[in-house]
Amino acid sequence: MTPSGTSARAAEQLEPVLHDVRRQSPVTAETVRRRVADPAAPVLVDFDHTLFASNSTEMFIAQCRPSLVVALIDLLVRVLVPWRLVPRGRGHRVGDWLCVALIVLLTPWNVRRWRRDAPALFERHRARAVCGLFAGVDPARLTIISFGMAFVVRALVARSEFAAAALVATPALPRPSWFAGGKTATATAAVGADGVARAVFVSDSLHDEDLLLAAGTGLLVTPQGAALSARERLYVPLRYTARVKYSRLYTLDQFLLVDAAVVVLAVGYDLPSVLRFALVVPLLLLSLMAVYEIGYHENDVHAANFEERPVLDPQVSRYLDYPIRTQAWVWALGAAAAALGVAVALGELAREELLRAGLSWLVLLVVLRAVFWAYNRVRVHARVFLYPVLQVLKYGAVFLVFVPTTVGVVLVLSQVMAMWAVYVVYRLGGRKENLDRDLFGSVAFLVAAALLLMADLVHGGLSHEGAGHASIAETTFALALLWALARTGKGPLMRRLRTRAAV
Repeated sequence: MTPSGTSARAAEQLEPVLHDVRRQSPVTAETVRRRVADPAAPVLVDFDHTLFASNSTEMFIAQCRPSLVVALIDLLVRVLVPWRLVPRGRGHRVGDWLCVALIVLLTPWNVRRWRRDAPALFERHRARAVCGLFAGVDPARLTIISFGMAFVVRALVARSEFAAAALVATPALPRPSWFAGGKTATATAAVGADGVARAVFVSDSLHDEDLLLAAGTGLLVTPQGAALSARERLYVPLRYTARVKYSRLYTLDQFLLVDAAVVVLAVGYDLPSVLRFALVVPLLLLSLMAVYEIGYHENDVHAANFEERPVLDPQVSRYLDYPIRTQAWVWALGAAAAALGVAVALGELAREELLRAGLSWLVLLVVLRAVFWAYNRVRVHARVFLYPVLQVLKYGAVFLVFVPTTVGVVLVLSQVMAMWAVYVVYRLGGRKENLDRDLFGSVAFLVAAALLLMADLVHGGLSHEGAGHASIAETTFALALLWALARTGKGPLMRRLRTRAAV
């Protein structure tokens, strides 16, 4: 693999294998050249992964700056909106157009940057073998048909031999009908029904099957270049964790129902405070996880240098260009500032304590980064003793800002012990799946909580932690107990659901 993920993808082109869709037979490159040379046949060609060995829309989004604003637009428009529910993939076309439109509207300077940089990008990513099939074809007979954005594609080919070709692509203000039909309708509008019947059409995708069958000759070519997603170049907290380290469902469950729940219950002292901290704690944890993810990325990218048998997800290679080292800090500081602001607004943090809390949090983020940096560079067996430090920093960091309850400290320590136990089993060569982490943590909490209650009954005083913090025998202890029981029952419930689904 080359040092640059971008150059590696640029070089990743396949010798085109051409297939006549209607006749269900292979076609040689020489045959294609003869057919496109026929002056009576219009030549129609797809763009992304056909002439261009990449995805033009994804590349435009990935190139736009500032990447923080672009990442937010992409997250809100293309990730959080369930476009996949729209049948036949047409929702994604709407999502792509809306994302690009908002980027152009909010950051208009990117249009000028794109026009400047796009020709060089086309030269770097052009599908050379496919482009060669059209050498000598009169541009007046050539029409590029794409669902990509017209201004994006036009800028890419502006200095190429395809500059004079007709272009049918998504306009800046498309009619709703544009997203409803396939490419046959757009091709008919461009060259007429008779022209389509005589045309040679080349595409890399069976999504264009309607036009491949309607054209006089419909040729399917091997997709050129690796798949590209702008999200691999736009940092958003937890994206790397959910795409590479763990599954999306696991990441969501761990962040909201374990990490955030534990910390909220650790600092909450009654029901209203639990509800208020439910708004503050996730933002602080998001700040922590942004810096934590730098360690994840570093661990994966450099694992081969420090481990004899590194276990790497194939997705890692797609995130070599991920701008995590700088963008993560921007998100971490922004999320922390938002969290502290919300805490002040809700009355959980005094204004005069804001500066101290902010500086303490900054120091903690630096310490977390330093510990993970050391963790990634020590011998594997030595990591066993740094791992619990990382967990304490993750779960106990909020204690720098807010006062925990006694039962909250017990809950955090039980979770840290559960995480450490699973990690030790894994590092000693065992199967970590054999140790139920939720059950281990819940039992540890219940045992420690029982000891606290026994001591309180015998000696008294432990449940009186200052104004509003009598949580051991009251609301938050009950919530922590319910949480522990719920996590204990999660494993058996999920196994039962999987068994029923299999049947």
